[in-house]
Amino acid sequence: MSHELDDCDMPKVLVVEDEPSIVTIVRYHLESAGFDGFFAGDTEEGWRLLVSESPEAAVVDIRLPGHDGWTLIERLRGDARFQDLPVVVLTGLLEPEVVERASSLGCEYLSKPFAATALLSKIRVLLALGARSEGAARRSGVDPKTNLVAVGVVLLLEDYQVDGIVYLPPELARFSDAWESLMRDQRAFFPVTSATIYPSTGGHAVASPAFLEIRKNDVRAVFPKDVQPE
Repeated sequence: MSHELDDCDMPKVLVVEDEPSIVTIVRYHLESAGFDGFFAGDTEEGWRLLVSESPEAAVVDIRLPGHDGWTLIERLRGDARFQDLPVVVLTGLLEPEVVERASSLGCEYLSKPFAATALLSKIRVLLALGARSEGAARRSGVDPKTNLVAVGVVLLLEDYQVDGIVYLPPELARFSDAWESLMRDQRAFFPVTSATIYPSTGGHAVASPAFLEIRKNDVRAVFPKDVQPE
């Protein structure tokens, strides 16, 4: 399988998951998207790969043989080498306390069953945010690992307006025609960070989530953030 990136430039993603069917799906989509996946079926193997491969991100299931995924996440958060590692908790556990615990450990949460596009979006956004906190990458707004550019946008939906940041390939990041740029992106959802949600009728913000995904089909219009829609 060919990729646009050379192997040495492929971002490494550790996946700790014991369900073979999930592993097959995640492996296929990671490789298709240009990531280098490393897979473990339990926390001990996950830790070994974490130390030996130094991945740029991790996807961790909670229900695992032996110690659960929280054990691995708490261990890596307590290690200076990995305390800032982007982590996605991928689990079939839907209780609110699971989401809260993931958030308290600095992790994104994604429930099973899941859309592959949603998982890839979360990984890309987390990597892009990490790069933006690292000197030159932060100043340029370009993530050298995922080759994405951070762009401020206003998304108009039927009932709401969302102001925030989306991450696009460089060739789509010129906003001379914002609508065409975003619509050419193949993703079904837009991952938006640092978002502020307003009623479409105007007024005060109703929410300010750090991360949300917006279905492309729900978007009526897109504008650069520094241009006010009429």
